[in-house]
Amino acid sequence: MAQPLRVCLGFPPFHAPSYLERLEALGGIEPLILPIDPEADWASESASVAYPEPPGWAETVAAERQAALASCHVLTTLHTPDRLAERMPELRWVQGCGAGVEQFAQAGLDLERHVLTNCMGVSAGSMSEWVIGRLLQVWKRFREADEHQENHAFERTYGRTFAGSTIGIVGLGGIGKAVASRARALGCRTLGLKRSAKPGDSSPDVDELFPAEALHELLSRSDAVVLSAPATAETYHLFDAAAFAAMPRHAVFVNVSRGTLVDEVELARVMREEPLAAAVLDVFDPEPPESTNPLWDLPNVYMSAHSSVSVDRYMDDVFDLFLDNLERFRDGRDLRNVVDTTALGFA
Repeated sequence: MAQPLRVCLGFPPFHAPSYLERLEALGGIEPLILPIDPEADWASESASVAYPEPPGWAETVAAERQAALASCHVLTTLHTPDRLAERMPELRWVQGCGAGVEQFAQAGLDLERHVLTNCMGVSAGSMSEWVIGRLLQVWKRFREADEHQENHAFERTYGRTFAGSTIGIVGLGGIGKAVASRARALGCRTLGLKRSAKPGDSSPDVDELFPAEALHELLSRSDAVVLSAPATAETYHLFDAAAFAAMPRHAVFVNVSRGTLVDEVELARVMREEPLAAAVLDVFDPEPPESTNPLWDLPNVYMSAHSSVSVDRYMDDVFDLFLDNLERFRDGRDLRNVVDTTALGFA
């Protein structure tokens, strides 16, 4: 009998019996749970870094985790251990449970023998709805209307028309494409920036496509800028003083990528001294932002706790993608959402 494919479940939601039953029904699969401490608050910990073993939310189950990692061929997780090649000598494939992969760039993957896939696209629909909702909130002045209601003041708050606006999208992955689709449906013109684009290239996903070196031109022509690019060494503080200076003052800035792409000190200065119409931030560096971060108290800054994705169906959608990929891996077929680790600068 062939050896079963041992699958390490490092994403705690997948420890639920309903998911384990579906894995076992595949045949040829041996699921192993990567345990955490009872009642551990793992979800509030940043997933953007690789953690030493055991992490702070699994200190009482260190031995069990070590054994599970050492014997598995496949790892699916959001928060990753560091030194994966050393800890997991049998490892062949990692399925990330989010779109971001910066944690795996630090995790010691062996690019010669490890395949990395992610969940790009799974959260794109709900996150793009969130982006459009925030833009409507700003442009329709809903926050001001709510304040008037609290004060029992019958004050009119006329907003601007959404249709006819130009939406610049920095990063045309799943989220960026979904934002463009919904913005177009509402009558907006869309400008997209893609790292691999060359001057003169076009894309069916946006009205105009820009290469990376044309960032400031895209910014200068946008009524709203949506940042949805991956976190890499090249994109660290991509939005700096020069980038914010390139944006018209009536523009809205939205970040749903990672906090490291934005120089938050500079953004705070801009919103104090030469403000944009609004800055909408769902991600920060670090997370959570410190209580002394000036962005908390600045007018026209909209902050949320890395929650632009809707989770009512997210876990099931992520598991469906993983299950499909697991069948493909077992059967020797091509995987979905393979990450180009070389292009992203993995060591």
